Amino acid sequence: MAGTSDLSGALRASVDLAAASELDMVQASELAAVTLATFGGSLETAEERAAFVESAMNNFVQTADGSVASVADLADAFTNIGSTAAGMGIPLEDVNTMLGVLSTRGIAGAEAGTAVKSMLTNMMTAPKAAAALDELGVSLYDVTGTMRPMETIIGDLETAMAGMTDEQRTQTVVALASSYGQKALNALLAEGATGWSDMEGAIAGAAT
Repeated sequence: MAGTSDLSGALRASVDLAAASELDMVQASELAAVTLATFGGSLETAEERAAFVESAMNNFVQTADGSVASVADLADAFTNIGSTAAGMGIPLEDVNTMLGVLSTRGIAGAEAGTAVKSMLTNMMTAPKAAAALDELGVSLYDVTGTMRPMETIIGDLETAMAGMTDEQRTQTVVALASSYGQKALNALLAEGATGWSDMEGAIAGAAT
C-alpha cells in the first residue's frame, strides 16, 4: 500500500486501501477517519497521524489476507467494537487479530464486532465475570492497573479451564462473556494462545 503519488496522510492511505480491497473510496476514507479518531486521538503531529493511518490500513488489509474475513467484514465489525476496545486500552492490532480468529470460526462482520464487544464489556463489568475470574485465578490487569495483552488473558483462561466438564465450561464461559459474547470467547478459547500466535504470524506475513 506504499504509494508513490503526492497524496499524503489519510487521503493517500484511503486511496491505497480502496485499491487493495473491495471498499470504495468513500468507505475507505470513512474507515481511515474513524480509525484515526478512535485509536490515534492522542497523536499530535500530522506526520504521526499519517504514519498511524497508513499502518492501520495496512493492518486491515493484512488481517483480511491472513484470515477468512474481508476488509469490509473488519470495517463492519470495527463499527461495533472499535471505541470499546480503544477505551479499554486494547490496541487496533489485537482487535483485528481477534476478528481474524473469529472469522476462521465463521463469525465475521457486524456479528463478530458485537460478540467481541459483549464479551469484553461483560468481562470488565459483570459481577459474575469478576467472581469467575477470581475462581480461575486469572487477572485482566497487571499491577499498575493496565490491561494485560489479550493473548495472555486468553492463554491463562485456556490453561485455567482445562479439564472442566462441558457443563462447567459452559457456565464459566457464559459468566465471563454473557450469553451473546460467549460465541466470541468460545472461538478464542478453541484456538487458544497457539491459534492467536498463528493468526498474528499470518497477518504479519501477509501482503500490505
